[in-house]
Amino acid sequence: MALGGILLLRNLGIITFDNWHLFWGTFWAGAFLLAGLSVLVSARKPAAWIWGLLLVAIGASIGLNTYNVISISMWELFWPAMLIAGGLMLALSIGPGGSWRLKKPVTGGSNTEQVAIFYSEESRVTGDYSGGSVTVIFGSVDLDLRQAKITDGAVIDIFTLCGGASVRLPDDVTAENQVRGILGGSENKTAPSSSATKTIYLRGACVLGGLEIK
Repeated sequence: MALGGILLLRNLGIITFDNWHLFWGTFWAGAFLLAGLSVLVSARKPAAWIWGLLLVAIGASIGLNTYNVISISMWELFWPAMLIAGGLMLALSIGPGGSWRLKKPVTGGSNTEQVAIFYSEESRVTGDYSGGSVTVIFGSVDLDLRQAKITDGAVIDIFTLCGGASVRLPDDVTAENQVRGILGGSENKTAPSSSATKTIYLRGACVLGGLEIK
């Protein structure tokens, strides 16, 4: 809101400011640093720590370049760093049973991990479910838990970066949304029944992305 107000006043000629490159550099550096620190604080898995460190590094690079401390363009490092981080994350997150199929049914899995990097995945879980993780980088994940037997107190770790995730829940479970939004957001559209006695917790961060719970 504050940023929009500043831009409006500038466009109307009410305020003048000649150092917009400093303004935008500082803004994006702060945004990426905040996003990275948020991920590092909330993440419980090494795969998410990688992305937290990457976001911190991007923010630091933008800030140092903005104030002429270094002369390396952030974009010269961004995509190689993204590819390296994506490869490390896949190595840490996807074991021998990993799959690249777009539609992936999971039967009887008590803990699942969904990772989508530059692609989309749909997963339907049946059987016992005690928690898991959803990680989306420039892609999307649709996690369907409507046929799963969810354990009370189950936790799903969420991390999205320039992507989106949706989680579908049965009506006998109440969703507790604890996901932080950094230039992104989350929305809880669930309508649990009056007899719902179980609670599932969603934690993590959406950076330039979104989460929909329904």
